[in-house]
Amino acid sequence: MTSTAQQDRALDIKSERHSADDTLRFEALARELEALGATLSHDLRAPLRSIEGFSRLLLGEPYADQLDATGQDYVQRIHRASGRLAQMMEDLLQLVRLARNGIRRERVNLSAMALGILSGLQAAAPARRAEITVEPDIAVTGDAALLRLVLENLIGNAWKFTRGKEVARIFFGRADGDGAAAICVRDNGAGFEQKYADKLFRAFQRLHSESEFEGNGIGLAKTQRAIHAHGGRIWTRGQRGAGAAFYFTLPGMDAEKGTGRP
Repeated sequence: MTSTAQQDRALDIKSERHSADDTLRFEALARELEALGATLSHDLRAPLRSIEGFSRLLLGEPYADQLDATGQDYVQRIHRASGRLAQMMEDLLQLVRLARNGIRRERVNLSAMALGILSGLQAAAPARRAEITVEPDIAVTGDAALLRLVLENLIGNAWKFTRGKEVARIFFGRADGDGAAAICVRDNGAGFEQKYADKLFRAFQRLHSESEFEGNGIGLAKTQRAIHAHGGRIWTRGQRGAGAAFYFTLPGMDAEKGTGRP
């Protein structure tokens, strides 16, 4: 065997070993996620249901009349907190499923999906003034359910954080993000300080208080997982008080048009 052939064989063996190691790590991670999912689904839900159920009983007859205003306020806080915790657990479970499950690949019209999401938001708040721009014919290849989750979170955030504006301006379309052809959701809302941008994609991290904007701080973490599951990338640019822009790319995107090919 020649020296070159020996080197090639050694590289093949090394590559096979790395592939086997990656498979083992993935299987170990999958087992950890299964254990976490089981804990969230069974071990933690039962006591939480008890807290929520008994607090609801205390707020009804005949117990509510036996509590003064302060006592009723305390029980209502417990009830609301248990509801928030239940939603956070459900969001964590969805995050586990995103990391654990594979994806289906199909042709997805993101422009039509974005229009549908925005139409629903406008129908729920008809009094709001908004200038909406959705570029047509942006289609990619990916998992329709995961991509809907991405757009619902990004467009939903744009709608939420422009709530204080006299006229909300929301854009969905192609854009040049950091020199890369990308798909962009941009708004003129509350924005954020750019130095905190990385925190936005961490579970339960918030840059605005609940009194300002509702939410539990996990939507963007799920969005990032969904993009990463496709092998893509997501990032953001913002300025406090001057809006935010979220960019994402997916494998196979056309460098000129920013659309995915089948």
